[in-house]
Amino acid sequence: MGFWHTGYEEFHEPTGLPEFDYRQPQQVRYACEHCGLHFGDVEELRRHRFEQHPLRQPALLIRGRTRDSMPLVISTPLLPSDVVIEDASKCFVNGASVAPSALPQLLAAMSRHFVELTLQNEGASTHCALDFQIAAEADLAGVEAAFLRLARDRTLGIEAIARFIEDCRAFKTARLYCDGICHYLYGVLAKEQAPDTGLHQGQYKERYLRAQDELSGFDRPLANSIRSLVAFHFNHFEDAATLAAEGGLRHAARAFEGLLKGLPWHFELDRSAATGGAVEDLLTDQDTLEILADASHGLLELTTRTDVLQSHLRRAGMGYDRLKRALLTCEALAACQDTGSRVAARRLAREYLPQAATRVWAEAMLERLKTP
Repeated sequence: MGFWHTGYEEFHEPTGLPEFDYRQPQQVRYACEHCGLHFGDVEELRRHRFEQHPLRQPALLIRGRTRDSMPLVISTPLLPSDVVIEDASKCFVNGASVAPSALPQLLAAMSRHFVELTLQNEGASTHCALDFQIAAEADLAGVEAAFLRLARDRTLGIEAIARFIEDCRAFKTARLYCDGICHYLYGVLAKEQAPDTGLHQGQYKERYLRAQDELSGFDRPLANSIRSLVAFHFNHFEDAATLAAEGGLRHAARAFEGLLKGLPWHFELDRSAATGGAVEDLLTDQDTLEILADASHGLLELTTRTDVLQSHLRRAGMGYDRLKRALLTCEALAACQDTGSRVAARRLAREYLPQAATRVWAEAMLERLKTP
C-alpha cells in the first residue's frame, strides 16, 4: 500500500526522511536602494520612494523650451547657453557617451547633422532628436532678396509664389526658410479665396500653422513679421506683440491683450503709426488690414464708428477674427451714452462670458455697464 494509507503507528515509524523545521520564517524586509532603509512590505517601500526620493525625468531644454521625442529642426546656430540639461547624470549622442557638461558646446558646433540624444539618471531616461539644418547667411539673404522682388510687384498669386520658389532654388541651405514663407503666402491666398489657388478656405489655418512652425527657428525680421501676423490672427496677442516690429500691429496686439486682462480700450495713437510699405501690405491679409485700421482709433473715435464696426462684425462670421471685431465693437458701444448701444454691448459681453479666454474681459465689461 502507498505511504498515505499506512496505519497511525506505521506512519510514525522512522522513514529516513529529513526532519522539517517548523519554526516561523523570518519576516521579509524590503530595502530602499537610495538610502538603505528597510520596510515591512512593498507598499511601504513604494510610499517611501514616492515621498522621499521622487523620480525626476531628465530634460533637455533648447532656447528655454523642453524637448520631447519629436525631432526638433534647428535652423539657426545654437549658442552653448541655448542648451540646458536637467537631472541627467549620463548622456549619449548617437550612441556614444558624452559628458553632460560637454553637450552644450558639442551641439553649438553642429550645422548639418541629425542627432539622437539619450539622457539618463538613476531611475529614468529621456530620448529626443535634433535635426540641424543651419542655413548659410548668404542663402538666407538670397531668399529675402527674392521676397523683396515679389513684394515690389505688389501682386500676390499662384504665379507670383511660383516665381519666388524658382528664384530661391539656388539657396539650398535656406530651403526651410523659403518653405515657411511660401506656406504663409498660400495661407493668405486660401483665406482670401483668391482665384486659382486650388485651396479651400479652411486650409489657410493649416498653412499658417506650418509657416509658424517652420519659421520659429529664424530670428529674422521677415520671419518674425510673419509669425506675429499668424499669432495676431489666432488671438495670441502677447506673442504677436513680442514678435512684431514697432508699429500698428504691435500696439494693436498690446491693446487687445489689455482688454483680455480686463482693462478698457487704450490705444496709443501717437506711437502706433505703421511702418507701411510693400512688404507689410503683401504679408497682411485684407481682414487683418481692416481690423488694424479699425483698431487704430482711440475710444472717442470708436464711438463715432459704431455702425461701421457692427457692419464688420456681422460680416466676420465665426472665425478667429470675430473676437477682435467683437471686442472693438463692444468697447465702442459701451462708451456711447444711449441705452440701445449699452444694451447691445451687454449682449455682446454676455456672449463671451462662458469662454475662459474672454471671461475676465466680459466680467469687467458687464461691471462697467452697471454704471451710467
